[in-house]
Amino acid sequence: MQGFFSMPESKEIIEQIIPKIDYTSALDPFSTSKDVIDACEVVKRYGFATVCVYPTWVKLAKEHMAGCKSGILVTVGFPHGSTTTEAKCAETLQALKDGATEIDMVINIARFFDGDYDYVKNDIAAVVKVCSEYRVGVKAILEVGYLSDEQIVKAAELAAEAGVEFVKTSTGFGPGRATMHNIALLKQTVGDRCKVKASGGVASLEDQWAFIQEGASRVAGRGVILEQLNRIGYVK
Repeated sequence: MQGFFSMPESKEIIEQIIPKIDYTSALDPFSTSKDVIDACEVVKRYGFATVCVYPTWVKLAKEHMAGCKSGILVTVGFPHGSTTTEAKCAETLQALKDGATEIDMVINIARFFDGDYDYVKNDIAAVVKVCSEYRVGVKAILEVGYLSDEQIVKAAELAAEAGVEFVKTSTGFGPGRATMHNIALLKQTVGDRCKVKASGGVASLEDQWAFIQEGASRVAGRGVILEQLNRIGYVK
């Protein structure tokens, strides 16, 4: 999407974007401990909403985010979502014990396509229940690139009914990407029951601002935005 929207020009607008960014540079499959530490330093420097890490790096992230208001977002059932509910709950619980402050879980896409909607909803609700004991919110990743509009609506309904804090478009590893159309569709579907996150191909400040204006409360972000912030001389 980069290049389709105009660059936010004022510091006031950029300061609306910054606290809505989940910083994802450490979610590459080959991200090392150094990559995680570097990502933590970036999040602290700019004041992004969270640093995103895999479960294996939660303790490390907690160590390096000590004293920072930004959160630690941890992925569960990533990237395909077709592990068992018990496995997702165990993974979630360990991440919470290690210091996760937000959980982004992938819905069970295989069961969704099988039409087993009760399983999908209960799978999400089980993770929500584990997180509720820690007062931590859950984002349900729908992986909209696999879905028709009708399926996006159905998946969002199931997630909202299961009690998530957010519905999220994509992992970034599946087909497709966040679009203005599916952000608007998700917002229309869930209303005030939960919030919407734009993820997948969200490359720039232009993209992020456009999605926020369309109704997204959180947006993904990585390297390109750092180049933009440095180019305009943004200082927290």
